[in-house]
Amino acid sequence: MTSRLTNGASKAKAETPSVSGFSRYKVCDSYSVPTTDSQTGSSTSGQHLRLSKKKLEELDISLSQRDKEVLLSVRRYRYLMSGQVQRLHFTNAANPFAALRAASRNLKKLKELGLVDSLSRRIGGVRAGSASLIWHTTHAGERLLRLHEHKPYPIRRTFEPSPYFLAHTLAVAEASIRILEISQETGLELSALQPEPECWRVYSEHGKHVALKPDLYAALTSAEYEDRYFLEIDLDTESPTKIIEKCQRYHKYYHSGLEQKEHGMFPLAVWIVPTKKRKEHLAEHIHAAFVGQPRLFAVITDEELDRLIRYGGDDAMLC
Repeated sequence: MTSRLTNGASKAKAETPSVSGFSRYKVCDSYSVPTTDSQTGSSTSGQHLRLSKKKLEELDISLSQRDKEVLLSVRRYRYLMSGQVQRLHFTNAANPFAALRAASRNLKKLKELGLVDSLSRRIGGVRAGSASLIWHTTHAGERLLRLHEHKPYPIRRTFEPSPYFLAHTLAVAEASIRILEISQETGLELSALQPEPECWRVYSEHGKHVALKPDLYAALTSAEYEDRYFLEIDLDTESPTKIIEKCQRYHKYYHSGLEQKEHGMFPLAVWIVPTKKRKEHLAEHIHAAFVGQPRLFAVITDEELDRLIRYGGDDAMLC
């Protein structure tokens, strides 16, 4: 393509097994984290929730680099399925099944050490196999990762996620992993891939600091182009009114000029939706709400993400 959606910005001018769509993360079942036994201080799975600092330091020394990378990824995305962990960190096995077994063994090891745990329910149920287990870091896992960090913010506590929160969190992780895989397949340089809160942008509105909160931010470069995206994962649960309110915040941030000043361009804000019907519905509302204003948005189905990242999309996506 000769023109790309992220302002068509050229660098010369601007100086594993896949998953079939986000619709697999259905908002249906309830999910729970292991409960704590008041007598023993351990979870019902037998995992000890309290580890001394000395024990954590010993564990830190014994962990491999990949162990720590897996732990960091699980924390970064809040929740990850076994299959997603495999696609992030176990890509050199003889075949996908061997890779998944290796990822499952690694996660089981981290669970036995008390650093991660899995939710009691799976995406797709028991028949979906080990790839469907959903993992999160434990309190001990958070503390171990903070041994080498000197940040003032508190440790994130594990809570029982609502079905929607869990489905949305896994879908955001899926979009991030797919972008990573596409960049590896195409040779695009992935210069930034940030889930929330890393991707949030703070700006001033009426003298107050406010934040734009995308689900994901990605920046990719090739020999000719530089593409930047704010991504919003839509599961067809929000009304168009709520979507327009979020779009208005993008316009306010655009008019602040902060992003353009730092990067020379404003990222395309991409709504990724589950169906063509939802795409047409949202695109119609966004187009009507911002007549005569800069076209900052694209609405695509999850199947169109590959084309957007590889080729920059087309004008039909804009609204």
